[in-house]
Amino acid sequence: MKNIIFILVSMEILTSCELIVIGTKRQEIFEINQNSPIGTIFLFKAELDSSNIHAASQLLAHPNGMKYLAYEKYELFDDITRLKNIISHKPVTLVKADTISVNHCKVTVELDYLKTLQFTTSKLDDKWFITSIPE
Repeated sequence: MKNIIFILVSMEILTSCELIVIGTKRQEIFEINQNSPIGTIFLFKAELDSSNIHAASQLLAHPNGMKYLAYEKYELFDDITRLKNIISHKPVTLVKADTISVNHCKVTVELDYLKTLQFTTSKLDDKWFITSIPE
């Protein structure tokens, strides 16, 4: 009789709902906009995933802090297209942000556990822009 009660209680405990979760990690949620350096990188990747090279070029700026002129953006289309072929439709598996100063940040992005890219971003007029794209 004691064995039957022990078995029933054990089965009830084993089949009950999960009360304690061990080892799960919550993913951070990033807003996809130009209000943060990581959001700018995700916006850039989203534009490349949708093959919108023109909008992706709007997120780029000179390393000295000046925005690109129209013809300079046009000249970057080949480089952006090459980068699109590398990172397009690959999941982002890791993001690290390293703050250099108040207005500069390096963002390391790992894609599909295989490819690691490092972007440099700068804050211009309260918006973040990519000032260095990986070679």
